[in-house]
Amino acid sequence: MTLARGDSGKVQLTPCALDLSALVGEVVEELSVLAEEKSQDLSTASQPALTPTVDRVTLRQAISNILHNAIQNTPRNGRIEVRTGRAGNGQVAIDIIDNGPGIPESERARVFERFYRLDKSRSRKEGGFGLGLAIARWAVELNGGTIGFHDKEGSGAWCRIVLPGE
Repeated sequence: MTLARGDSGKVQLTPCALDLSALVGEVVEELSVLAEEKSQDLSTASQPALTPTVDRVTLRQAISNILHNAIQNTPRNGRIEVRTGRAGNGQVAIDIIDNGPGIPESERARVFERFYRLDKSRSRKEGGFGLGLAIARWAVELNGGTIGFHDKEGSGAWCRIVLPGE
């Protein structure tokens, strides 16, 4: 439904300057119970005074989808860190970094496609419908940002959301 509303152009944005660290903190707190169930270490590191002008609802959905995906794919006793900071050129960034299995470089663009699931062996019950990352990309782009997975040292995934700054 979210993507269908987006495709129709009927999404009403309410851009406002918001405290990015506070928004990330809310999402982390909300999803921390899922990380606790897997004995995962979920932490945040935030640079203060980051206030991009974005739509709170859609950006929150994007962060939530990416973090939920990280929790789901990071093994028991794994680590996930969510960072906020400056990205240069007046932009701000949200980094979600885990030590899970990661995403092969050849698949990084495809994981944002609708209905695409990296692990074909997982059932819809266990792995969803393959829409979470597509919704995240839509929400980030709607806010004038970019999203992608990047190389990281060791195992795991590093997803970066870059948004226009203050």
